[in-house]
Amino acid sequence: MSASPETKTAPVDQFPNKVFVGNLSFKTTDGQLKDFFSDVGNVKEARVITRGPRSLGYGFVAFADEATVNKAVEAKNQAELDGRNINVESARPMAEGTQEARPAKAGRRRPARRAAGKSPSKDPKARADAVQDAGAEQPKAESSEEAKTSTRRPRQRRFPKKTEQQTQAQLSAKEDRVPSETVVFVGNLPFTTTDDELSSLFAGFSISTAHIVVSQKNSRPKGFGFVTFANHEEQTKAVQKFAAAPPTLNDRVLNIKAAFSESPAADSSADTEAAH
Repeated sequence: MSASPETKTAPVDQFPNKVFVGNLSFKTTDGQLKDFFSDVGNVKEARVITRGPRSLGYGFVAFADEATVNKAVEAKNQAELDGRNINVESARPMAEGTQEARPAKAGRRRPARRAAGKSPSKDPKARADAVQDAGAEQPKAESSEEAKTSTRRPRQRRFPKKTEQQTQAQLSAKEDRVPSETVVFVGNLPFTTTDDELSSLFAGFSISTAHIVVSQKNSRPKGFGFVTFANHEEQTKAVQKFAAAPPTLNDRVLNIKAAFSESPAADSSADTEAAH
């Protein structure tokens, strides 16, 4: 079987007369690089440097003599190849024995492992022997433990944990909620929706108020609002209609349902909003 044009016949490092080609397209292959320089002179080898199957964006082209190298630099530097202006420079091999070893990458080094066995500083008996040899008294273990205990501070929670009474109170509040007879909740609204636009969605019904809920900190809309109807009958008609065919506003499907209040007597929109 004959070799394909992409087959590397010999490493490009074996040729002394070569050029460095930078800013290559990641799609450029060895064969395309060789064909691009073939009009300059006899191309011995062309290779795109890769890391695994992926190109690194540069390569080398080897020629028969130095004169062709100079000609390639003049003719091909800043020429266009695969939509990119390539950089062509003369590449000279380093003299044998002059190449320095690459420095190791900077990073954390792991400390050398200690020899097997207990460390003298951690072994109580060895520490006691060392203290006696130095002519000093051995410190009491209780003193060191007491010092550690005295310097420790109890960890405080950033947010206090809810008590059982608070949890039960929240559950009871949810159970006491009942659907409002005149107010509906409208969710998933675009943040640019105004009160008038919300009111126009219910143009076929008798409503008294329609408002978008905004943040108290920055006055920005929260993405939902409330609509108060004239009576329970109008509210029921609206909920049933939009449950069968939810409306859309700026490509967003709205969520319309009866709002909740904490008691049947809480029929004002402000109280309903707070309970929701």
